[in-house]
Amino acid sequence: MKLSVYHYKTELISSQKMGAVTRVTSMGTLVVFGFLKGFQPIAGFSYGAKKFDRLREAIKTSILWSSIFCVVVGLLMVLFSTQIISQFANGNVDMIAVGEKSLMANGFSFFLFGFYTVYSSLFLALGKGTAGFILGACRQGICFVPVILILPLIWGMNGILYAQPIADVISAIITAFMALHLRKELAEAEALIGLEKANK
Repeated sequence: MKLSVYHYKTELISSQKMGAVTRVTSMGTLVVFGFLKGFQPIAGFSYGAKKFDRLREAIKTSILWSSIFCVVVGLLMVLFSTQIISQFANGNVDMIAVGEKSLMANGFSFFLFGFYTVYSSLFLALGKGTAGFILGACRQGICFVPVILILPLIWGMNGILYAQPIADVISAIITAFMALHLRKELAEAEALIGLEKANK
């Protein structure tokens, strides 16, 4: 009986905590998504017009400013995790303790959000729908689902707390490999355009 009550209490606190953390992080993610709505048409037009220098500048600028924003928001989550979670906890000490750990971890992993979201939007803007879909589904699907299913079996409550940050890191690693491949593709396309112009 005591074990059942403990598990029920753990699951309740965990679900409340995840709801609070999700609401806080969504405020940052929505700002980044809004920023990328302006980036996508610029990237798509530059790619279609074969203006690779403008495309590179757009990618560089988008990654820079979205990453700066994500680092600032992530640091606020880390530094003020207790105060932020307290606004959702109604004085529940257990929820504050659990939520604080989770928000701190999500704050650190939020540093990477701008990087992989820019590339997810970029692939879609360039007409590479499959790659864009994969990156878009990584954070809360392809990477998150296996982690949230397996990690709690190994790590208990901590497996739930750190599932999203771990999925974020895996998503960023996948993005880095795909970004390197894309850079190679763009360099080859630019070289081909330059060769065609030279032969005219």
